[in-house]
Amino acid sequence: MDDSFFDLNDEPEGVGGGVLESSMGGSASKVGATRTKQTNFSAYEDNVLCKSWLEISCDPVINTGQRRESFWIRVVNRYNSNCGRYPKRTQKSITNRWDHIKAEVSKFSGYMAEMIRSNPSGMSDADKSVAAAADFASVEKHNFTLMHCWKILKDEPKWMELKRKMDMLQNSGSRKDAPPNGHHILDLDAGNSAPSTSAPSSSSGKRPMGRDAAKAAKKKAAAASSEYVSKIHDLSVQKIELFKETEGERKARLDEIVTLEKVKVEEAREHRKMKLDIEREKLALEKRRLDMEAEKKKEEAEKKEKEEDERILAINLDQCQPLQRMYYQALQEDIIQRLLSRRQGPSQ
Repeated sequence: MDDSFFDLNDEPEGVGGGVLESSMGGSASKVGATRTKQTNFSAYEDNVLCKSWLEISCDPVINTGQRRESFWIRVVNRYNSNCGRYPKRTQKSITNRWDHIKAEVSKFSGYMAEMIRSNPSGMSDADKSVAAAADFASVEKHNFTLMHCWKILKDEPKWMELKRKMDMLQNSGSRKDAPPNGHHILDLDAGNSAPSTSAPSSSSGKRPMGRDAAKAAKKKAAAASSEYVSKIHDLSVQKIELFKETEGERKARLDEIVTLEKVKVEEAREHRKMKLDIEREKLALEKRRLDMEAEKKKEEAEKKEKEEDERILAINLDQCQPLQRMYYQALQEDIIQRLLSRRQGPSQ
């Protein structure tokens, strides 16, 4: 059967199936010879039951003065008034379902506490709850299907108090004397309430722990605490050593990075210097080329000027017309004057 549902009418042997407890007054009423089977609890009904238990348990007015029967009558009344469209439940159905929820959620709380103590790195709270559910399924051989109940109960002081008492009862070995149906757990929840004479599972029937057993339990707890402190100290030392090693590796890595950066800067500087030298050489070559072109143009211009001067000087003025003779004669005189000036210039 799926753990999220609990057959409400499965009774221990010897209990008749034709009589159901009243959810309002606790009195029995006959519903016939045939057995009536109610539907399984849904997640919504589980939530209503958990909230009803918390509201009645945390009642500041009468919580410490109510007996077992009156307590569960109030829980049943609160549940049936808040269940909405879902069917109303009997007291037996609700107590059976609560015992199942309490047992399953208590087990899962242990797995979750162990997961929180181990504190795996990189895991969120949701991841831890998934991992705890996986551990639960692996050990208990069935899935944990009451996560919705655990989310309601996990942070409530009343539930944590009940869980602490259940753990103490389990650790002290009192479960050997407890009734097999688990109803003794409800008495733990009642806190300072008066014992009920009609409840066979009342805590008044339990034998208290003796002095020697109490001393032995105290020594055992002290030894476990000392061992735990020693383990914590060893883990702290290991973490410090690991931190030191990590710091050394980090410093070495930073030094290596600084060295690499220096090499990169030096290489970049050399590269820029090389580029500047190349640019200077390019500029020098370009200047030389321009100078050579200018010199060449100057030589070509002088050559043309010389050829033109020679042509003009070679003209026979006697064969020219009067106007042409006057023109070329003036040009020849300018050419001769320029030549004389060039020859006289360096000597002066």
